[in-house]
Amino acid sequence: MDENEYRSVAQGVALKLQTYLNDKDGWEVAKKFKDITVYCKKSPEFSGHLYKAEMTVNAPPATVFEYIDPWPDSPRLKWDNRMKGIETLKKFDKDLRVMRTYTSSACIGLISPRDFVDVIYALSALNQSNVLRCLLIEPNKTKLVNLIQPDLGGMVPRGLVEAAMPPSIEGFYINLNGALKDDGKLISSDE
Repeated sequence: MDENEYRSVAQGVALKLQTYLNDKDGWEVAKKFKDITVYCKKSPEFSGHLYKAEMTVNAPPATVFEYIDPWPDSPRLKWDNRMKGIETLKKFDKDLRVMRTYTSSACIGLISPRDFVDVIYALSALNQSNVLRCLLIEPNKTKLVNLIQPDLGGMVPRGLVEAAMPPSIEGFYINLNGALKDDGKLISSDE
């Protein structure tokens, strides 16, 4: 694929994701922990579920984005224990790149390590990247919204994936918040 084809696919996916983000119907709470809420609904794409998670982070959107944006030398490799590595396969410009990420096994080895090739398309004007959205809700506070539609394929039982997703997403948010705190990036509500 050339740059225009990647960009066209990425723009189409971005529009679809925007539709999911705007859709208020059918979401059910799958897990709630402190200020993290994981919702799910039947996926319009396949027989599994679409998940949406939300959390408010006491840090500016640019800081939160820096910690979640997958780059080989990004802070994400330090705190996201599911990520074993990230490679840039092709960088077209600051907003469009093709990345390879590889993960650890999950569910005590029942889910094998995986390789993913992702087209990362950052819409800076909307402060969103891929399926992660960082929204400024007040000074130094970010609402982080994450959409995940896991179709892992292979021999992994659908029930295992569905049972593992809500706590996995919750762990992602807890680890992100912990990394921001450890690095002194969280801003007190009093400031």
